[in-house]
Amino acid sequence: MREAETTDLSFINLLQEFRAVGEFVKFAGHAWTWRLGGRAAKSQSILLIPGFLAGDATLYPFANWLRSRGHQVFFSGILANTDCPRRVIERLANIVIERCAQARRKLVVIGHSLGGIYARELARRLPECIEQVILLGSPIRDPHKHSNPYVKMLALMTRRIRETGHGCTGELATICGVHGADAPHIPETLIYSKSDGVVDWASCIEDGPNVRAFEVDSTHCGLPYNLDTLRIVRLRIEETRHGL
Repeated sequence: MREAETTDLSFINLLQEFRAVGEFVKFAGHAWTWRLGGRAAKSQSILLIPGFLAGDATLYPFANWLRSRGHQVFFSGILANTDCPRRVIERLANIVIERCAQARRKLVVIGHSLGGIYARELARRLPECIEQVILLGSPIRDPHKHSNPYVKMLALMTRRIRETGHGCTGELATICGVHGADAPHIPETLIYSKSDGVVDWASCIEDGPNVRAFEVDSTHCGLPYNLDTLRIVRLRIEETRHGL
């Protein structure tokens, strides 16, 4: 595993995430150009998974861009990503299996933050149903150690609520046992930012024969709206062959 520089995250880093508003405004300002860019030569079936505390609605604008390219987009059914990871991954696995059968082709799964960790695990479990995964700011290396301490505090609070209400006894180190150490055996794209105020950017990178990592200049919350993110996603799902 590659040794990478680490970043000490603080409340100031978290406040800087408000810059995501400007990133979204810039994203929206380019929306009128989407139709001018034409459509992809090959349509993909794509499942989107939101990050911690977020819901599908946070990825609607990103989905609209994908649809403008001619892709078919599915959502996770998550209103707020705070449920027990074991239950979430089982529901998502069922969605992948059903959508793959309906479309009669493999899916591309794109996840933001915690959603990317779920996407990676789905790829490990269901390689026969998933063509590739794309992770946006997902802390795949020791996520419990490399998140902003204030975000980690929220995660611990939601975990206690889950345990009280549902008897969940999962471990943070493996996110209730759904986060494995090894990279999946299908193409995996990692998009990260050194300006990330929520997770340590170095934790978003791993090595593997099918892994490609790309750096962008973005906040954590703004990654799905970052114009460089869109460029990389388009390259990976429309122009790259065999995941290379």
